[in-house]
Amino acid sequence: ERAVSRDEVQRACSANSGKVSSATAGILQREQLAAVKYPADNKYLGSWQEGEKIAQNGRGLQSSDAVGAPNGGNCYACHQIRKDEIAYGTIGPSLYQYGKLRGDSEAVLKYTWAKIYNAQAFNACSNMPRFGHQQILTEQQLRDVMALLLDPVSPVNK
Repeated sequence: ERAVSRDEVQRACSANSGKVSSATAGILQREQLAAVKYPADNKYLGSWQEGEKIAQNGRGLQSSDAVGAPNGGNCYACHQIRKDEIAYGTIGPSLYQYGKLRGDSEAVLKYTWAKIYNAQAFNACSNMPRFGHQQILTEQQLRDVMALLLDPVSPVNK
């Protein structure tokens, strides 16, 4: 059986009901950002079609999940991503037209990757899962979600 262990940011946020001082948040965020692993080959975008499947898929980290099956991102639980999506959450910001509004500069690619990889690099006590940091999604799955958000032909950007 696997023991649950919390890292420093989880301990700090849990101990303070999700609120930490701005000084503590700054320290934790810098540490989390420094731990982000960017793609070694500098390729950030995969297949937006696969990214859509990941965004729709809520499988992962449940005791009832089939062992070894790929996790999903369940992005629609918290975000609007496509204009034509009829069911989505509003906890997180709308991501509709994400790439169209932001472009695809290196800064945007790196920020978006880091945000998906470890949202706590930008908000120490963020409720968004740390998809890369906690190995919830693989590097290829992260690329596919990136493509969903940034590929100009993705329905997100129409």
